[in-house]
This record gives sequence, C-alpha cells and structure tokens, in this order.
Amino acid sequence: MKRPRFYVSLKGESMRDFLVNMKKRPIIIIFTALFTAVGCFAVQFNPFTKEFGSLERLFKTDYTQLLTDIAEWLKGRATDPSLLVTTIAIAVLSVLGVSIVGGLFTSGLSYIMYINTYNGIHRVAKKRKTGTLFGEGVNKRFWSMTGYIFVSIITLAVIVFLLAYLNMPMAISIGKVIAGDTSQILPMLLLIAVMVVVMFFVVVFYSMYVSYMMPSIIAFRRGAVRVAFKIVNSYCWYLIPRTLLFLVYNLGIEIALLALNYGLADQTLSIVVFAANFLLRTIGILYYTHYVFKTYIEMKEDMFDEA
Repeated sequence: MKRPRFYVSLKGESMRDFLVNMKKRPIIIIFTALFTAVGCFAVQFNPFTKEFGSLERLFKTDYTQLLTDIAEWLKGRATDPSLLVTTIAIAVLSVLGVSIVGGLFTSGLSYIMYINTYNGIHRVAKKRKTGTLFGEGVNKRFWSMTGYIFVSIITLAVIVFLLAYLNMPMAISIGKVIAGDTSQILPMLLLIAVMVVVMFFVVVFYSMYVSYMMPSIIAFRRGAVRVAFKIVNSYCWYLIPRTLLFLVYNLGIEIALLALNYGLADQTLSIVVFAANFLLRTIGILYYTHYVFKTYIEMKEDMFDEA
C-alpha cells in the first residue's frame, strides 16, 4: 500500500490547523464543552459511580458474580412478557430521546466543523455566518445524525455486553490463580492474550467506524455508511495509532479518576475532579474530532482522485 497524500500533509501541521480552525469557529468549542460537561456530570454523579468509583472498590468486586446477577436480572424480565416489553420500550424511548436531542445539535455542529475544516484545507477565504451553517446542517442532516446516534448507542451497548461475558472465562481463570491453583497459569495467560487481541480490534475498529461515520454523513446524503467503511478499511493502518492514542488518553484519565476515588470523594474534591476531568476531556475530544474531519476530507479526496 502506497503512502496516501493525507498522511504527508498532516505530518507536523495538525496542531497548527486545529488552533486556527478553532479560532475561526469558537461555537465548536462552546458546544463541545457543553456536551462534555453534561457527559462528565452524568458519569461522575450517578449511583453506579458512587458504588464502584475507586480502584480499591473495583479490585474487590467479584465480576463473575456481578455478571451472573445481571444475567439473572435479564432472565427475570425475559420470563415476564409484559415486564420485558415495558423494559425494552423504556430503554428504546430513552435512547431515542437522547438521539433526537443529540441529532439536533450534532447535525449543525458537524456541518460547521466539516465546512470549516474543508475551507482550511483548501485555503478558502470566504466565511459564511455560523448561524446559517448551523441551520443548514440541521435542515440537511438532522434525521441522518439522529439515526447515527441511535444506532451507535445500541451497538455500543451490545458490544459492551458481549465483551463483558466473553471475558468471564478469563475472570474465572484469574480468580483460580489468585486462589492458588497454579495449573491455571498457562490457560490464564492464553485467555488474557486472546482477549487483549480481540478487545483491541473490536474497540479500535468500532471507534474508527463510529468516528468517521460523522463526517461521512455530512459529506454524503446517500451511501455515507459505505464510504465511511471503505475509507476506514483502506487507511486503517494509518488511522489506528491516533485512534488508539485517543482511547489510551481517555483511559488514562479514567484510571486517574479512579485512583482519586472520585466516586467516593467529598464535595470539594468532587468539584475539583469534575473540573479537571471536564477540561481534559474537552481538549481531547476537540483535537480528535478535528483530526477525524481533516483526515476524512483528505482521504476522501485522495481515494476518489485515484479512482
């Protein structure tokens, strides 16, 4: 595979372009910061985080029993048709509500990001009003972006569920080794190696497909999914390092939060942790999103020019 033009053009320029584009459209920073603040608040101040929001608590948790309890909870609802239908309906309506609100804002914001990034790449001096671009994005891509968010949430939930239960044999094997069963050391190492490889490719490729679907929806009224998949599959080895870096960056933040016991922190520490988490996440999301839109435009033009 020859080195694509976008790889050369991005080298050493992405930070400069990022700062220039953010300066041109500060609304991108404002909306991203708003969404990030809501997300950070929801993650930090909820019953689950209050229960498991520390490394010590996580290490003491019996995940096999936890997953078994979840399976029993699901089984209990599956045996009662009315309860099952009610649970599914509430879940679907909740996801749909989030998708509609998210679609309203991300359709306009993504449209601004795409046009702004495209103009930066091609040195287009003409600047259209931010409000006009936002309205165009909502009019053209609201339903597409709503569907994208809805499907992304559902598929993410399914992937998390499947990976959790696929890791059960590894968790059981690790538990046996910790309990003193040395005969399980080799099976444990093999299971860990297999699951690390599986999780690496599932998480990284899912992240790339979901990330590059957004600019593709803005660029194409039809065939956006096909183009996004084609681009990611064609240039995946150039995209994996930055995608992995973004994932590791967020994982590092999460580990730091858990080390600070942010789920169990007092009010003052909770506010400090929230502010730091919000700031770091916002910077990471802004930079990675700009990278995704810039590389998408470069790759799309590189691919279609060659075709």
